[in-house]
Amino acid sequence: MTTNREIGYLWLFKDKANFGERPTDEAFEGYMKALLICANGDGTLAPEERDWAVGHAAALGASDALVDELKTYKAVDDIEQIITATHESSDSRRYIIYDAVRVCSADGAYSDRERAMVIRMGAKLGISEELVRQIEDICLEEARLREKRLKLLYPEGPPL
Repeated sequence: MTTNREIGYLWLFKDKANFGERPTDEAFEGYMKALLICANGDGTLAPEERDWAVGHAAALGASDALVDELKTYKAVDDIEQIITATHESSDSRRYIIYDAVRVCSADGAYSDRERAMVIRMGAKLGISEELVRQIEDICLEEARLREKRLKLLYPEGPPL
């Protein structure tokens, strides 16, 4: 029997990436670790970046064990090894770049150093710099639209 919480996780995956089912725990682990490796690519994993990744994993229904592991994960493993562990995470290489831009921006800045690291990580994943920049443009445009939406819907600021 599917729980209400599982229905919510499936809805989020459908909304986020058009998935028809949740990824395996192994794929989830590889994806989230690869994301933190990208965020740590400039040698600094800001608390806001880790918090974003941990919260993202928890919101999407990662196991408690994985969420706990991500809280202290060093994020220094070889990204290519991590990402190729399962076909689901390997097939999500472009989405890792998308979420890497988002996680690198979680501290309020997407620096040139972070951008260079995302491009390098993309190259390690077989993604061209041009494609990384296209993905980056979408992320940044979505962030601007989010701010515009929030200002329109809550002109006095959020109620909670």
